Amino acid sequence: MSSGTTMRFSLMFFASDGVKSPDGIYSYLMDACRVADREGLLAVWLPERHFHRFGGAFPNPAVVGAAVAAVTSRLRIRAGSVILPLNDPIRIAEEWAVVDNLSDGRVDLGFGQGWNPNDFVLMPDAFAGRLANLHDGIEIVSSLWAGTPQTRRNGIGGVADVRTFPRPVQDGFGLWLTCSGSIDRFRQAGELGANVLTALLFQTIAELAEKITCYREAREKAGHAGPGQVTLMLHTYVGESREGVRRAVRQPLLGYLRDSTDLWKQQFPAFDELSDADRDRVIEFAFERYVRTHSLCGTPQECADRADALRAIGVTEIACLVDFGVATDAALAGISRIAAVQNHLLDQADTSPPEEVLSC
Repeated sequence: MSSGTTMRFSLMFFASDGVKSPDGIYSYLMDACRVADREGLLAVWLPERHFHRFGGAFPNPAVVGAAVAAVTSRLRIRAGSVILPLNDPIRIAEEWAVVDNLSDGRVDLGFGQGWNPNDFVLMPDAFAGRLANLHDGIEIVSSLWAGTPQTRRNGIGGVADVRTFPRPVQDGFGLWLTCSGSIDRFRQAGELGANVLTALLFQTIAELAEKITCYREAREKAGHAGPGQVTLMLHTYVGESREGVRRAVRQPLLGYLRDSTDLWKQQFPAFDELSDADRDRVIEFAFERYVRTHSLCGTPQECADRADALRAIGVTEIACLVDFGVATDAALAGISRIAAVQNHLLDQADTSPPEEVLSC
């Protein structure tokens, strides 16, 4: 299925605490966002992560988003994602309205239900019903954003109708739902009318294509306008030569994948039974898979070709994860080359004849 759309590029951050830049994680993030803002990338995605070195630099995306708002002027600032069952929707609406004001209306919100039981020490009773909490929470945040009060019990047992302040600049926000696993989640996103944020960690490109088709069919059936946005996170480094790219990303990406195993091995308990040598082979295999098919690591032409193939299955945006450990100067130069790839694809789209959009 061809989407008939152009491809846009954004940045995503999810640094492991084991990944250190000379001036610190946040200094690199600010510099990267300045480059992305100057070069015309679409957005920056900021995650929520707790109690683990992998992603642990981002316990509250709104805090980091406020800092990004102060050093950029065009970049959309997106939560990717707020784990809604861990948070009071009132606080989410309040915090992100501050970021919307600081950025003059550049906020979008992505939400997830969470999956790691240890994260739920913050809200232990919410784990079992986290999917229902996610859907209810989205409705509450959206209502508060629009100015509708919420009725809550106050400190003396009475009832209070509360509206959140400051009022946001935007009347509404772009809504994304994190869809990392089952096709049912893609269908739910379509029914809700949300956009999709996804990755290739637990799915193949062929499986993703099937899920995007399901998502768009569900959107249409539910009566939502337009095809919706599908944002795919990919580890990204655009370099000048294939050999140079491999040298730049090999050790950082191997280390990043090792740091991540403590999280994803929960899906594969047999990993703990492997010998050290076998674990190294698994990580090496994962590295090769990422570089060849599951990342955007390559020359500008290779990355443009891969992005165009993803556009053809319905992906509309690539969220480029750029903080996995490539040396800072090289990584910042790579962001400028990401923008060049985006501009090349946009120029191609402007000069190409109209494309037939196939029915899903």
